[in-house]
Amino acid sequence: MSCPARLYPLRKPRNHRVPIPRWKLSLPTNVEQVFTSYVGIEQHEDSAVAAHAKDEGVCAIQQWLRQSDAPEAVEAFTTLDNYSRIEGTVWVCYWSDEARRNNAIESLNLKKIHQNISTAGQPLIGLWHEGFKASVSRLETNYSGLDYLPGLARLPGASTEEHNLSTYWGAARDRIPDSAHDLFPRAADMPRPNPVPTGIGQHLTGTNHENMVHIRSGQYWENCGKEEADSYEQKLEPTLQQGLKYLHENSTETGALSIQYLRNEDVQSPCGSKEERKESCGAGFFANLEDLEHWAKSHASHLKIYGGALAHYKAFGDERRFRTWHEVSVINEGDAMFEYVNCSPETGVLSSLPLQSGTM
Repeated sequence: MSCPARLYPLRKPRNHRVPIPRWKLSLPTNVEQVFTSYVGIEQHEDSAVAAHAKDEGVCAIQQWLRQSDAPEAVEAFTTLDNYSRIEGTVWVCYWSDEARRNNAIESLNLKKIHQNISTAGQPLIGLWHEGFKASVSRLETNYSGLDYLPGLARLPGASTEEHNLSTYWGAARDRIPDSAHDLFPRAADMPRPNPVPTGIGQHLTGTNHENMVHIRSGQYWENCGKEEADSYEQKLEPTLQQGLKYLHENSTETGALSIQYLRNEDVQSPCGSKEERKESCGAGFFANLEDLEHWAKSHASHLKIYGGALAHYKAFGDERRFRTWHEVSVINEGDAMFEYVNCSPETGVLSSLPLQSGTM
């Protein structure tokens, strides 16, 4: 089938040359959609009872991850953002097989997991799921190296190809195939909840408006020497954390519907144990691609991140082992699902998207 003619020109400047090699994801031709789910557990107070209840929930989710329709790729995290919360545990799950994904999500019964927690601990933890499907034609990725490829790149049959649509404003949009004939316009109606749900003691569910955007943007410095690792941790990482905090605290102005800062863990760690890695990511949802682009291009918080990354690249040159990457999806209306069981109002999209309240 031939592709539609390009209606909207690339934003790539004339005679632009890519100063640093970049690669993008390439999936098998039979894969037209990919599926992503974040599953999380949060703890509402710093007590032994709450910690035990959280461990019970962690074990239940890890058991779900081992079922026959388990994710084709999965990563585990601890939350670093501390937006008025005690650290949580999060998994991101990927599928390219729709039937397998649907079976897995149907078996993810958060209410039942919560009800099976010890009685004293039930009020002290929350569970949540944020999932969506994305057409490959509405997806873009970007990798700074090939020695470490996380996220969607771990799906069966995934590979990479070098590209020249990078290092200019608008490059992310250019990498989305459908941008040739779709501007991904802002949804006509994007109401925010008023009042914001309390979350605690509630079971909340909802979906998305047209052209909502998801981004996961990662950093990996496990292979760096001490000098380069120290440079990242002391200079660039604090700037990144400040930028994510700004998005979280200025959701209405920036269009950032949900922002998380996550530190990777060993996915095989047994219940209750952690093995942190020198790897992190920011993940969240924006109201529209234009909102994400505007923050990236115009706001001081992101320009500091961008400038710091360039300075790092220049300082370490070809010896650089620090890796960055991201994946961005423009989601069709109704293709996302949000579910929160006994969660803080700071969690996910509770304060930014209208959700339906059901019984616990």
